[in-house]
Amino acid sequence: MEKTHKIIIDNDAGGDDAMAIFLALLYEKHYNGPKLIALTTGNGNTDEDKVFINNQRILKVAKRQDVPIYRGSKSSLVKTPKVGFYYGHDGLGDIGEELTDLVPAQTENAVNALVKLSEIHKDELSVITIGTLTNVALAMKLDPGFIDRIGHLYIGAGFIRDEENNEAEFNAHMDVEAYQVVVQNAKPDKVTFVPFSQVKKHLNLSREWRETVLGAIDTDIIRHQNLYEQVSLKVSDRWQALDPAVVAAVVKQDLVDEYKYSKHGIILCGDKRGFNTNTFVSKNDANARIIYSLREEEYKQFLLDVFNADRSKLDTSTKCVDC
Repeated sequence: MEKTHKIIIDNDAGGDDAMAIFLALLYEKHYNGPKLIALTTGNGNTDEDKVFINNQRILKVAKRQDVPIYRGSKSSLVKTPKVGFYYGHDGLGDIGEELTDLVPAQTENAVNALVKLSEIHKDELSVITIGTLTNVALAMKLDPGFIDRIGHLYIGAGFIRDEENNEAEFNAHMDVEAYQVVVQNAKPDKVTFVPFSQVKKHLNLSREWRETVLGAIDTDIIRHQNLYEQVSLKVSDRWQALDPAVVAAVVKQDLVDEYKYSKHGIILCGDKRGFNTNTFVSKNDANARIIYSLREEEYKQFLLDVFNADRSKLDTSTKCVDC
């Protein structure tokens, strides 16, 4: 990573968020990756109450309940769309999972926590958003110095519009005004967008690979992950998951094939509310860096390596050295 050694993941706890969080934790554990110092929650794949519970569930499965959870926005700044149920009504596959001994949330809210942690870990903190931008926008409004103190802000949201992606992307649409606040305060040295359109185009993996290769890894995390995605995997024969791609691109940046610089924006009114605007320009004229393409085969191998790491470590520790 670029000078940063700690990350916060701001999320709306659907199945793809779960995979992203698992990925960050496993990469930290087995590859000396950046330390996940907090999760912050927001409305999105399901309502924030369930998002918080899902964060608890994810950390319990990962055996990382030391990671604090700060609860965030329950609604958008101005207009709150209906939450999505792509990953089931509870966000994690509607499997009826009931885990005990879950760690409570921190008393401080997500917005104040983002500001405070940016002060404590000045220049060493990357914030990764894989849901609505409400919490980050409020942090920027509360403290204009927030963006300058963090090492970088990575945003999984939006589209580079073309014939196949000529609509509002889900994370951007969930709080259009918050997205506008962020792009107004963005600068290319501090803010990188990972548009869902580019993940769909360059990491267009098959459902078969997801289920029979990645999904066949024999670990507790992957068994849970398969259940968390059991609703969404029925929707298409493709597997195009934004959130784990965002985290992968942050922690292992050589997976990125091409960056571009853009005057990046969002339309606030009319029939095209939530549509993104992009004009690719030089860095000096840009407000954001865009991850434009990623390396598919390297990404697939990265997922297999990271999610196999627990299994590989177990195999090594149980091997008979005298046999």
